Amino acid sequence: MKDPVFSGRDVADAVQVASRSLGLPAETLRYVVLERGSAGGLGVGGTPAMIAVLLEGAGGGAGAGARGGRGALRPEEPRRPRALLTSLVRDLGRAAGLELTADLEETEEGLLLRLGGADRDFFLEEDGEVLKALEHVLHKVAQSENEPRRLIVECEGYRTRRDDALRRRALLLAEQVLADGRAQRTEPLNSYERRIVHVTLAEVQGVKTFSVGEGADRRVTVAPADAAAPGEPPPGASGEPA
Repeated sequence: MKDPVFSGRDVADAVQVASRSLGLPAETLRYVVLERGSAGGLGVGGTPAMIAVLLEGAGGGAGAGARGGRGALRPEEPRRPRALLTSLVRDLGRAAGLELTADLEETEEGLLLRLGGADRDFFLEEDGEVLKALEHVLHKVAQSENEPRRLIVECEGYRTRRDDALRRRALLLAEQVLADGRAQRTEPLNSYERRIVHVTLAEVQGVKTFSVGEGADRRVTVAPADAAAPGEPPPGASGEPA
C-alpha cells in the first residue's frame, strides 16, 4: 500500500487535513514531511506543505484506526497516481477557496493533467509561476507513488504556448550563433524545457547544444558545432576525433 499524501497551507494544516480525511485524531498520526511549503511573495508563487501519512505495518494508533475508521483509507485499497493527483488538486482548491477541476490523461510524453474550473486563471498569474509551482509539487507526489513518467500540468493552453515560444526562442538563438559564431545561453529551464530546446535544434546544421549549471539555474547553451562543450577536449586534440 502507498502511504496517502495530504496537503495544507503548512505542515500543521496538512496534518489536520489528514486527520479529517482519515477520521483519526491528529496526535495519533505518524507522517513524513514531503514539502514544508512556502508562502511566496504577495500571496502568490508559494507552494503548499505536503505530508505522507504512514499506515503500512502499523499495529495500532493511526494504522489500526485507518483499517476500521469511518471513511478511512484501507490498506488493501491502492491509490493510483491518477486518483491521487486529481483529488489533491481538488483538495488544494478547497483549502485555498478556489473552484478547480482536474483531469489526467496518459500521453506519449508522460502524464498530462489539465486544470479547469471557474478559478483556473489563478494559476496563470505571474507569467505562470503559480502553475509551475503546482506542477513541481504534483511531480514530487507522482514520484513518491513510484510513477516514473514525467507529469505536465496544462491550463488554458499555457503549456502549449510556452512550448511553442521556447521552440521559437531556440531557433532564434541558433540564428544568432550561425551569424556571429558566438555561443548563446537560455534562461534557467527545467528538464522538460531543456529537452524541447535540444530536440528543436538537433537537426539544425552548424550548431550544437549542451546543458550547463546546477539545480534550478541549469540552462542550455547553443554553440557552434565545432565548439567544445565543458569537459570536452577541443576538436582535433590528440587522441580524440575532430
